[in-house]
Formats: sequence, structure tokens, C-alpha cells
Amino acid sequence: MGDKLSNDIPQSNVTPESYLSDVQNSVNQLTCFREITEPEILGLLQGLVASKASGIDGISAKILKIAAPSITPSIVSIFNQSIATGIFPSDWKVARVAPIHKTGAKHDMENYRPISVISIIAKIMKKLIHNQLYDYLIASNLLTNSQHGFRPCHSTTTALLDITNRWYQNMDVGQLNGVVFLDLKKAFDTVDHNILPKKLKIDGIKGMALCWLRSYLSDRIQYCQINGHLSDPLTVKTGIPQGSGLGPLLFLIYINDFPKCLRHTRPDMFADDTQIATSNSDINVILENLNTDLINVSTWMSANKLTLNNKKNGVHGYR
Repeated sequence: MGDKLSNDIPQSNVTPESYLSDVQNSVNQLTCFREITEPEILGLLQGLVASKASGIDGISAKILKIAAPSITPSIVSIFNQSIATGIFPSDWKVARVAPIHKTGAKHDMENYRPISVISIIAKIMKKLIHNQLYDYLIASNLLTNSQHGFRPCHSTTTALLDITNRWYQNMDVGQLNGVVFLDLKKAFDTVDHNILPKKLKIDGIKGMALCWLRSYLSDRIQYCQINGHLSDPLTVKTGIPQGSGLGPLLFLIYINDFPKCLRHTRPDMFADDTQIATSNSDINVILENLNTDLINVSTWMSANKLTLNNKKNGVHGYR
């Protein structure tokens, strides 16, 4: 589905780099992930929930938890070898995809969210890499303040408080609020594997760390499981896995430059759920600002191989 949506997007004359041209390379750099220690692995293995779903390898969380003291040294060695070589093991790139129904007709495939279930050991490594990558992004102040999704101390509540407080402040001085709610279509599934590394590099993620993340994204394979039956394998050429901390964090990096395409409105984002808003005492000015930035949004979306879900987008005004 990700490939199909990406291929249906008209070729854009604007490149993703054009939105990054005014971004200075991060003063800090992340050139290699630090080595993993035995206490880290032992703590994560012993903290596993026994009922946690296992990946395609069938190795259960219960077995890993029981065997933790014996297998920890070997796992540490594998993890650190992966970090040193910049290679994410191919066996850990195989996912069992469970389609979870969201809303609407159950016979329509577009109404399902694909949740990737991978090896539990792979999840542990991704969690450790996620923590290092997130710490780097925060220390370097790289994530936009407009983003409230998949971040500690951020939530839909903080997003709503920020938005409504700003709207009320505008209303107190006699201004009108104009808002457009945007919804991206299969956003996680259409992340382009050629564009994302360029954005990572701009953020100062280079060297073996970038090699590792490239390896993590490439040559992924998935099986779809329905009613206990597995489909034939499918090579995944676009998108990032949902259901893991690292995937959503990479998505935040992918759309982090979205605010740079706006000239007259301010965005608020919760992962891929986004709204752009503006205020003025003249409703015609509001309409002009919204329409101008909607064109800018469309251009940014095309450049980044993303698609708006026009069925769910909406325009609202608040007095």
C-alpha cells in the first residue's frame, strides 16, 4: 500500500532538501551508538511481560525472561557487534503484520492499521537505540516544539491545552480563529527510505550510526497473519514499522521540517495528525492565509512522498 501511494504522487519540482537548506547542521553529531552493557540487557530481559507477543522466530518472552542470566553475555556481544559494524541483523527485519481494524467497513483494507510484530530480541535492541537517538535529539534541541506525539511529557492533552489556550487568547482580543485539520494517509507506510537518511544526516547523525539506521530500514520482509495463517513474504520498500519506539521516532524526524513550509499559519502536531491555524479580525485575511499555506502544504507533501487523506481533512472557524 505504501509503494502504491508513493507511486501515485505526481513528480514534484521541489525536493525535500529545499526545506532543509536553511537548517544548519547540528553542532553536535551522533557518529556511533555507544556500546550496550550487560546490566542494561539483563534488566530489560527480566522486565519482559511473559505474555508479550513473539515474532516470526517463535522465541517467547517467557523463555527469554527465564534464561536471562545465561544468555545476557551473548546478546550483549551480538548487539555491540551490530553497533560496531553498522548492520542490523537480517533475521530481525522479518515482521509478522497484524491488521488492526480502526473504523469503518471491515471489508475495506484502508480501514486497517498494520502492526508489525518482530523478534523480541530485536525489540530490545531497537529500544536501546531509540533511547540513545532520542537523548541526542533532545540534547541538540532538534525536534520542533510543535510536535506532541511519541515524546515523554507530551500527549494529546498537552497539544489540546496549547491549542485551546492560544485560541482563547485570540478571542479575548476580538480576533477570529481559522483552523484546518489535516490527516495523512498511511503516513508511516509511505516514509521514503531515500529521503529519511538525508534528514538524519542534516540532523548530525552520521558515520556508523547512520549506517546502522540505513541497515535497519533496508531489505525488510513482512508476512501478513490473519486467523492464524501467514501470507507469502513481501519485501517492504517504503515505510517504517509501527508498534516499536524506534519507528515512531524516525517518523518524527521525517516530518520534523513540516513547519518550515508554512508562511502564514502555525502548526500543532501529534505524530501525523496535524492542524494549521491563523487568526485575524478579518475573515477574508484568514481565508487567504489558510489557502496560501494549504498550497505550501501540498507542495511539501509531494516533495516528501506523503499523501493527505482528503476524506478526513476539515476546515473550522472559531469566534
